[in-house]
Amino acid sequence: MRYLAFVCLSLALAGCGSSPSELQYYRLPAVAAKAPAAASIKVLVIEPVMVASYLNTNALVYQNNEVNLQLTRSHHWAEALDQQLTRNLQAHLSAALTDWRVTQQVSSPGDSRLTVQVTQFHTTAQGLILISGQAHLLSGAVVKQQPFELQLPLANDGYDAVVKTLGQGWSQVASQIAAMITENPAS
Repeated sequence: MRYLAFVCLSLALAGCGSSPSELQYYRLPAVAAKAPAAASIKVLVIEPVMVASYLNTNALVYQNNEVNLQLTRSHHWAEALDQQLTRNLQAHLSAALTDWRVTQQVSSPGDSRLTVQVTQFHTTAQGLILISGQAHLLSGAVVKQQPFELQLPLANDGYDAVVKTLGQGWSQVASQIAAMITENPAS
């Protein structure tokens, strides 16, 4: 009986000791995609979102101070960040641009094309989420460019809150990009 109690206690302690190093996987909150309007004559092709090389990893990024970035050891993206950002951006723009067909595939040379580069997409030691980059829209002969830069406070501690806030920030960026697409080219 004493041996059984020792084994159970050992297993319990081993479980407690291993849980902090256990890998945890995250994905951005899903965005409901809408079916494209059948009568859409305007087509927007979204190129795959490009992320800065330090973000092109499976680890989430944590900024310790002004110059030091750390890749988390046990908190990882469930899939490549650039793929998540592209899919979420397409879903957001499909919902916001009701008179456009938003796709990732070129159907004709006259399609409008959107490229997005992300230079920051991480959290800081000060409890902020930083998202920045630039969007470029090529529509016919018109080229529009829009930088984006967000600093959002974290409402709660933990990486669940970090990922949710990153998702909210990306939604805001998508709204800014949608506004750029729909604004009059002469402005």
